[in-house]
Parts: sequence; structure tokens; C-alpha cells
Amino acid sequence: MNYYYDVILNWGEDEVYDFFEWNETDYLELIKKIPVFKVKHKIFLDIITNNIKVDSDFLNLIKDKTLVSGEKSLTKIDYACLILDGKSVIALEFLEDGHIINRSKLLIDDELNVLELTYSLKEYDLNYEIINNLPIRKNLRQIEEAKRLILLEITNLYNAFDKDKLQYLYYEYKKEKIEDINTIYQVFREDLSNKFNNNLMKLYYIIKYYHKV
Repeated sequence: MNYYYDVILNWGEDEVYDFFEWNETDYLELIKKIPVFKVKHKIFLDIITNNIKVDSDFLNLIKDKTLVSGEKSLTKIDYACLILDGKSVIALEFLEDGHIINRSKLLIDDELNVLELTYSLKEYDLNYEIINNLPIRKNLRQIEEAKRLILLEITNLYNAFDKDKLQYLYYEYKKEKIEDINTIYQVFREDLSNKFNNNLMKLYYIIKYYHKV
């Protein structure tokens, strides 16, 4: 079996983020040793676009083979591996029944290093079942978080009838003064449901700033 050593992973159950979307608050793991498998491109596409279930033979092959660096000692992940197709790499963690529980992309240097193994690996004929499609994320992680924060802020202000703060945020956003908070609230909701823009991003940073003060 082939392994890769010393790779940082950012596990996500529902979302898998590119390295440039990783946040300081994410829980990162330093993996000291993890099995590596090369698969056909179609298999790789199925893995990254669907929830799948692998068979028991594959689980037995990778069982307890992944080591994680802890504060004082190494621990094991029951079922984990890196999958590559020669162009991209993804880390997977499985439940005992074969379903994927976590996924992670790699930092760019790690991905390039893993891809160097491409020509020395034989393709593994992974036996799997497609369960359902993964949802398609349309925006970058930071944009989705900015939208959620803005919507939460204006909704809380609207429900609290905080007219002054709503008018202030609206002026910072549109450079217009409006008295009616119902109109302000509706404009924000409509704009947040459409394409994100630089003015909304500016508003996001204003809201974050005042919550830190």
C-alpha cells in the first residue's frame, strides 16, 4: 500500500472547501500518515459530486492505517484515505458502513506533492455505490458567510424596531436616506438574494467591526 506523510486536512461533513477558503477558526488536523489510491477520472468525479458508499473490502484495506498527530501522541482514524485521479486530490473519511462522513481538500503544496505519485501508482478499481448527489455551492464560503451575517443583523434590527441603526446601515450601503424601515428591510432581503456586490461586502465589514468594538 502507498502512503503520503505530513498533510494538513480541513475536514468538513457537509462542505468541502478549497485551501483559499479555509478560515482561522477551522479545525485542522495534521495527518502523519494516510493511504493513497489512484482511481479513474470518472470514479473521482463520482466521489466529488455524490455521496457514495464503499464496500467492506476497501474499508478493511484502509482500517487503522491513518495516523493523526496529537499533542502528546499519535491517534488513529478508523477509515480514511487520499483519492487522486492524476489531476486532483481529495481526502475522505468513512463510517464503518462505508458511507463518507468527512471530506477535505488539500493545501496547494500538499496536493502537488501527492500528484507527483500519479505515475508510480496503479489504478485501484474502487467498488462503490452512489447514494445521492451532493448540493452544488454557487458562491465562495466567505460570500455565503457575509450574506448570513448581514441578513441576521438586519433581521434582528428590524424585529427590534431599531430604526436608527437600520437607516445608518442602509445609508452606508446605498448612500440614500429612507425613513420607512419596512422598505429598508425589503431592499436588503432582495439584494442579498441576488448577486453579491462590493457594497454588500463593505457592509459586512462594517457590521463585523461594530460587533468587535
